[in-house]
Amino acid sequence: MSKTKAWVLFLLWAFLIVFVSAFFLAGPAVLRSYDNAHNVTLTCEVSSAKASTGSTRSAKGVGASIPQVVIESGDCGKFVLRTGVTADNSDDVASRFEAGAEYEFEAGDGSLKVRGLLKLFGASPELLSYRRA
Repeated sequence: MSKTKAWVLFLLWAFLIVFVSAFFLAGPAVLRSYDNAHNVTLTCEVSSAKASTGSTRSAKGVGASIPQVVIESGDCGKFVLRTGVTADNSDDVASRFEAGAEYEFEAGDGSLKVRGLLKLFGASPELLSYRRA
């Protein structure tokens, strides 16, 4: 292999490593920041809401379990609600959602736009707020 080819391959691999690292380390923080500044309100009919536990992972690799409510909607898809949800009240929060009723959900525009990519990683857009429509 020539030195030019070796140098090009080295640069391609270096770029790939930097890109993938930035995507997984900085990507979630950038998405969260964008979502906080760009909110969208959706009117959705809830089909189910269940208390569950999600997990987080920090840049240092340390993770934690987080109580959440997973909300399914036939017309809007799947969301998670973590704001105001604790291990003690997650079942109560989930029971507040009535199947077949419409709710106004506020979510981040960025998460909604990359919903397909989030799904690949087993994630769903997080609700910032909700109220019965």
